[in-house]
Amino acid sequence: MSVTTNGHNKALVVGEAALTGWRGKLGHEIAKPVAKRTRFSVEQVEAAIGFAMLAYAMYRLARPLVRAARSEERLRAGR
Repeated sequence: MSVTTNGHNKALVVGEAALTGWRGKLGHEIAKPVAKRTRFSVEQVEAAIGFAMLAYAMYRLARPLVRAARSEERLRAGR
């Protein structure tokens, strides 16, 4: 993982940082063949995979919260 200061590379760092544990191992293994077949570098592919996994995790966290807030609104409206 490379650490630099411009915006493009910060995005790479954040995406790569999301790849930890078994997801990281899987992401690193997937990134190599994808990078060979595309114009993107291994780091860019890893960052994209990391962002996708991070977005999915945030969705899984936010979905029940939104659902709970909506059901609370419905309960208050019914009173």
